[in-house]
Amino acid sequence: MSSNFQTLDVARFLSETPHKILEQIQTPLFLTQAALVVFGGLCAWWMARLARGPLVRFAAKLPRSWAATFLHRAQYIALPLHWLAILWIGALTGLALNLKLPLLDAAIDLVTAWIVIRLLSFSVKSHVMSVAIASAAFLIAALSILDLYHPLMNWLGRVEVYNTKQTHITLLVAIHALIVLGILLWLTRFLYRFLQRRIEQAPALTPSLQVLLSQLLKIFLPAIAVMVALQTVGVDLTTLTVAFGAVGLGIGLGLQKAVSNLVSGLTLIISKSIKPGDILKYKDTYGWVTNMSARYVTVRTLGGIEHLIPNDYFIENGVENWSYSDASVSLSLSVGISYDDDPHRALQICREAAASVNRVIKAPAPTAVIKEFGDSSINIDVFFWIDDPRLGTSNVRSEVFLAIWDRFKAAGITIPFPQRDVRIVSEKVQ
Repeated sequence: MSSNFQTLDVARFLSETPHKILEQIQTPLFLTQAALVVFGGLCAWWMARLARGPLVRFAAKLPRSWAATFLHRAQYIALPLHWLAILWIGALTGLALNLKLPLLDAAIDLVTAWIVIRLLSFSVKSHVMSVAIASAAFLIAALSILDLYHPLMNWLGRVEVYNTKQTHITLLVAIHALIVLGILLWLTRFLYRFLQRRIEQAPALTPSLQVLLSQLLKIFLPAIAVMVALQTVGVDLTTLTVAFGAVGLGIGLGLQKAVSNLVSGLTLIISKSIKPGDILKYKDTYGWVTNMSARYVTVRTLGGIEHLIPNDYFIENGVENWSYSDASVSLSLSVGISYDDDPHRALQICREAAASVNRVIKAPAPTAVIKEFGDSSINIDVFFWIDDPRLGTSNVRSEVFLAIWDRFKAAGITIPFPQRDVRIVSEKVQ
């Protein structure tokens, strides 16, 4: 077969190949190879079944979190590994006897591709990526079997995609760059997860700094992967200045809001004005920060509703942070007593009632003061503190009201209704 892929006579190749295959099938050597491949597959299946017992016993000695994963993956590749070992024994025997075994070599390529696909399927979660990798592996194996791999590589190496005085890129180089970029981006995902876990486990880092470092890693790791992929194919990054300038112009014209949210998010994290776990008041409700990303802050309310608030909203409108420097929050409520009751006793009862509620903290202690002498009652304000506002404020107010009610009933203190004195003045009509 000619090494020049561009002048390859496809019609002649297709017409001659079936005759060559029929001639080879009728030879004793080919039949021996076919029998070895089939017999090797059956032996590999039997050996894989025998290996289940030792694998189960070995997995039982591993930590519980690893045992199931190891057993599944070991059984998943046991058959092709045993088959490949048997085929290699046959190939080495043929090499020692100076025999050419093309069918055996083709079977080795296909089984090797099968093993590679199964190994990659453990780490590649995307179905599309799994199919792409499987297709590429079998395609390379098929091209190698048909002696088309090297001619195809030569042809791809001559097709120019980009050519300047500084940079010469062929189609083969471009494909190589895409493969390297895909591998690097795949590796950066694992590196990002590993570094993120280490950052979250670092006790010396504040929550805001942890979020900042995670966001910076999410931005810079893919950028480094792209630059490394370009460098591996010989692309001079200085030649991309014009392209970077065009990207910058596009950002200035069409991505102003996205960049504003990104910069605002970094500003919030660096200034530590908002951090995960803070209690924020947003419009007519409040909730706690569950996540901070490059575009928005996630605030979850007690009702389970999550508000995705753009980062620049806090920069432009400010934020009411209930736990900026301290998680404790002061709450208050009002109650009225009759003028016939003792206000000194009522103030003491209000303080004791508030302190009896579990969620009310002891220091600072609850206080009660007379607000005013109203039309129908002596109005009292009760102040108390809690340190878990994310659990709600209305419910703790309700508990304090009920505690005051019970103690007022026991002490004979009444909460009066509004009273009005109406005088009817009659005049003599002349």
